[in-house]
Amino acid sequence: MLREMVVSLSAVLSIDIGGSKVMVGIVDSKGTIHSKAKESIKDTARADDLLDTICRLCQEAVRDYTGNDIICAGANIPGLADASRGLWVYSPFSGIRDFPLARELSKRLEMPVFLENDVNACAMAEIRFGACADVRNFIWVTISNGIGGSIVTDGKVYAGEYGNAGEIGHVCVDEDGYMCGCGNRGCAEASAAGPAILRRYIEYCGGTVDSAGLSAEIIANKARSGDETAIKVFEDTGYFLGKAVAAAVNLLNPQKVILGGGVSAGMDLFYPKMKKTLDSMVFRAANRDLSIERTALGYDAALFGAAATGFEGYT
Repeated sequence: MLREMVVSLSAVLSIDIGGSKVMVGIVDSKGTIHSKAKESIKDTARADDLLDTICRLCQEAVRDYTGNDIICAGANIPGLADASRGLWVYSPFSGIRDFPLARELSKRLEMPVFLENDVNACAMAEIRFGACADVRNFIWVTISNGIGGSIVTDGKVYAGEYGNAGEIGHVCVDEDGYMCGCGNRGCAEASAAGPAILRRYIEYCGGTVDSAGLSAEIIANKARSGDETAIKVFEDTGYFLGKAVAAAVNLLNPQKVILGGGVSAGMDLFYPKMKKTLDSMVFRAANRDLSIERTALGYDAALFGAAATGFEGYT
């Protein structure tokens, strides 16, 4: 009870490690972000360099903070995590393996540090701060540089036997598709994440387009401006996402599917094809009230997720 009272009057140092950036913020128990610091990183960043970046951003975030006491830090990572040991098991982007991130950060920050997979963290945040406070069964899907998923059953994140449940990004949606970083071919991640959108757009343009400065966001803007090639790319993205989500829905029977990550900002472009594909593949009689929504937490969903990891771990 005492710890719960402390939490209600406190804040968490929230550390969001993405595939291309690190963001640190201070988030209080009511879900208010008090400060943020951000820095881009290379997808080949070494663990020690990453630690230096995180600590530098933490110092920047707390420099002018005068709010509630910071009781701990929460960190989320892309890839496989062993939350119980604070271990970053594997990242397909950087190749980091078996790195005791929570322990090393705790030494440097001189406070408890709790770690979680980024998508599980986002699902926890959706319960604590977002649109699923009263939802007992849902799936949280992030679509960014990669694709990940989290399963919430009876109000709790389902971890699986080895802590890696929910890897919807590695459902095969195109048997003859692109190779995935996991070693398989045609995964949803390889077919519908940001890099796949870029790759497919360049291919559909016959390889003649200059890829410098091109991104999924820019291609989305092209689609909204009537670029037929960009429109086709996002239709394909919706088809592949629809196949992956339909498989998860048929298996898990959730009330909601929540979409987050940078590519979800293009939901207006891929959702019609995604919904059509989903409807053609899902067992509709068993999932009559299913809703597909974008996260209520917006761009900062992962930052809220790291905060939720800290609050959950501390209590």
